[in-house]
Amino acid sequence: MTMQIKPDFDSSFAALAMAAETAPSEGFLYGIWQRAGQLQERANRRQRLALFCGLFVIGLGAGFGTNGTGVVANPASLQISSADRLSPSALLHVAP
Repeated sequence: MTMQIKPDFDSSFAALAMAAETAPSEGFLYGIWQRAGQLQERANRRQRLALFCGLFVIGLGAGFGTNGTGVVANPASLQISSADRLSPSALLHVAP
């Protein structure tokens, strides 16, 4: 017959209690807040980049969508007070 060795839980619990009672180092909490700040900065940077990309795409699409529609929608009339006669190219006598 073999004899079973029973573990001593009291000494294990005492060692764990001693480890839990030790205070963290001086810069531990500072390091945690610093890391939280870094994570927040990254999130803000990603959000700004996403907003910039969205506005860029919307602006580019709006620019392509409206290119030349004013000329097609409002053909120049042959009136004396036409706005085309007051355009910079007409005043400089440059042909378009």
